[in-house]
This record gives sequence, C-alpha cells and structure tokens, in this order.
Amino acid sequence: MSLPKDLYDLYSEPMIAKFMATSGKDGKPNIAFIASIDTWEPDSDFIIFGEFLMMKSLDNLRVNKKVSTLAMNVDLEFGQVVGDFNDDFDNKGAYFDKIAYNEMFRYNAYTKIRQSGTIAIKKYYPMCKIGKLEIVKDLFSVKGGMKKLRGNEGVDIPLTVYKKYNQMQAIKALAYMPKGEEYPYISPAMSLFPIDRKSFAFKVSSYNVELADLENGQDIAVMVLTMDPIAYQVKGVVDSFDGKFGKITIKEAFSSSPPLAGQKIA
Repeated sequence: MSLPKDLYDLYSEPMIAKFMATSGKDGKPNIAFIASIDTWEPDSDFIIFGEFLMMKSLDNLRVNKKVSTLAMNVDLEFGQVVGDFNDDFDNKGAYFDKIAYNEMFRYNAYTKIRQSGTIAIKKYYPMCKIGKLEIVKDLFSVKGGMKKLRGNEGVDIPLTVYKKYNQMQAIKALAYMPKGEEYPYISPAMSLFPIDRKSFAFKVSSYNVELADLENGQDIAVMVLTMDPIAYQVKGVVDSFDGKFGKITIKEAFSSSPPLAGQKIA
C-alpha cells in the first residue's frame, strides 16, 4: 500500500511536526516527536525513520512492532499513517544516508541518528486541515468549562511544562489505544489546555471526532511541541469525560528534548 500524493508530499516535508505512537507489554501508549520520519519513493509501501532520542519508543518497538504516526505542517494540515515496524534497523545504507545527511540532522550534534528503519504502511487516514478560528473557539469552550473539572488527584508537572501546554500556538498530539484495536492511534489535540498543574481539559473537535470513543480510566499520552522547538510528554488517564468534554489526570511527565530527552520530570 503506497500513500496518495497529498500524504506523500506532507510526509516528505522537512522541519515539520512528526510524531510516532507505540505501546509496550503493558499496552499503555507512548508518543514521541520523531522529526526523522520521511518518505522513500512515491510508490513505496513503507516510510522511513531514524533512531535518535527515542528511548521508550525503542523499548516498545522491541516487543511490539505496531505503530501509528502523525505529520502536521505549519498550515495545520495533517495526516496519519499506521503500520508495522519491519525490525530492520541499520546504521548504513540508502535509508540511513537520506536521513543522516539532510539539513536537520547533518550538522546537529544532538540529533545525529544512530540507525534507520522502515515502517510498512497498513493504513492511512485522509488529510485534514485545522482552522485557526476553530482553535480559538475551542480555547474559549475549554477555558469556560474548566471550573467544573478541577481536582487534585494528579501529579504536579513543572511550571515550565505547564506553560508550554498552555500555549495556543503549540502543536499538541494525543495517543491512545482504541478499544478492540491492535494499533495505537494519534490525533491532534489543539483544544487541550491545563486546568492546573495536575490535569488538562480537552474537547472533541471536528478534526478529531474519533476521540468521542475515549473511556474514563483509559490510559493516554499527550505531547506538546512548541516553536522553540521544545517537546514534553505527559501521561495520564481520561477522567470526567462525557463524550465531548473531559479532563486528563496527570500521572507522569517526561522531557522529550535534549539534553534531558527521555528523563522523567514528574
């Protein structure tokens, strides 16, 4: 299965937000910012990626090859590709060279890849675009409903992390394991904002209607990527969700950027 032209072009774009979701033996989702995700040839039935700063993702791939990816550009156009890691890491060859020698990785000491691999495409979703006006409307809707969701059950995240998630212009992505599915799912979650330093509020929007199937108590992972670019991952559980509006109670937080990439911070 190869990608349609619009998705192929999107995944070929350099320097845009690209994420990968994995799950391990415990079945809990993990989401990582993997800027190295790229395409090969237009008719290829796989995409490629480079292994760097992906500690938990790498652990998960050793036991579960099923992954989901998301790419989003500056115009807020996004697409999702689901597939199987081919267990073919190599530190040389054409795939490795394409990633290792592009502008983003070639001259950056923090982002030099160690090896490259491929993901066999099993499914993809049609490209969508998020309207900026919708983000503003969601912001007011979520902010207005926060008071009824307040609670103190979660773990405190650092103030720096709180501020990143509180940015309207940041890209936020959410990963979970859909009920009855073998593959994790990634969705943009631009409407997600902190209630406090222990929980986030979110709502289902027109571009992520699949989130309506979330269930209270379900494990979830959320990543924020800002213009810095700085990325953080927070893990928690869905709480007080009514099919449209709810919160995420925070259980853990991790830095996803150098020099502390992979380090637990809450």
